[in-house]
Amino acid sequence: MTRPDTFSKVRRALLCGIIALPALALPIQDPIAKPKDALADATAKFPWAGEELYFKITVNGAEAAHAVVRVGDVRMLKDQPYVPLSAKAKSVGLFHSIYPMDDRANTFVNPLATFKPLRSEKIFKENGKGRTYKVDYNATDYRAKIHKVYHPDAKHPKERERNFSKAIPSGTHDALSWFFELRSVEKYNEGDVISFFIEDGWKLSRIDLTVIGEERVLTPMGWYTTTRFDFTRESLVARFTKDKDGNPIEPKLRVKKPATPTGSVWLSNDKKRLPVKISMGSTYGLGEVYLAKYTPAKKKSKAKTAKTSSPKKKP
Repeated sequence: MTRPDTFSKVRRALLCGIIALPALALPIQDPIAKPKDALADATAKFPWAGEELYFKITVNGAEAAHAVVRVGDVRMLKDQPYVPLSAKAKSVGLFHSIYPMDDRANTFVNPLATFKPLRSEKIFKENGKGRTYKVDYNATDYRAKIHKVYHPDAKHPKERERNFSKAIPSGTHDALSWFFELRSVEKYNEGDVISFFIEDGWKLSRIDLTVIGEERVLTPMGWYTTTRFDFTRESLVARFTKDKDGNPIEPKLRVKKPATPTGSVWLSNDKKRLPVKISMGSTYGLGEVYLAKYTPAKKKSKAKTAKTSSPKKKP
């Protein structure tokens, strides 16, 4: 039987590959002269609005959890176009009795900047303990502002909070947004290597995906012709750096933990580029995520403004 702590590690690694509740106003990144034009442009460049992807997660072949990722409409806030992504994962069956889990996540991506995150929030409730990470991404200053909350538990009856900043390389994604950039490429060639930096508030990582080639994959939805990617992941530490005039520049990176083979991802070869399977090994067994149900994106319609659905300011 998989140990509870081991299941937590496998589960977190798997879910960080497929999931990303607003509380503050979104940070503004690149200035945009004409908001209406930007909204129309963003809507045209984001083909996944309205998508819903449901996943089945297994560990050592046993069903362990269910997850869902929902994609919102393109919206505007303070001249900044954004798309809200929401996700939820919950343990089921035997694994729920061993290690109960109810995790949620939200990410707000910029559809005009290869889907880079503006803000992300991860809420973990696992085995009687909980914590929240809220991250604001400032690409101009190479900075991630992080608000970490430890939820009350039996050992610590009061909520604990911590605010801090971390340096991030340009182009940094969160655990969910990088999938959309990966899906946006029309064709991959065998041997191609694609790299992403990922920061979610607790670790800066770089994943390198190598295109293996075409494979047929069986999922609960049937057979898919896919492109397989094998990936490695390394842990990094970034240090704030400035030029001679005191302006922030690309941070210096140090490898904290060298890259090791981590798992594989399969994307469908059709126009939808669906993530139909994710596989990750561990010392104790194999963790797999399968696409179990899919709701297609909406047909193009007039984009919405963020009147009722925009992130609210913290009271």
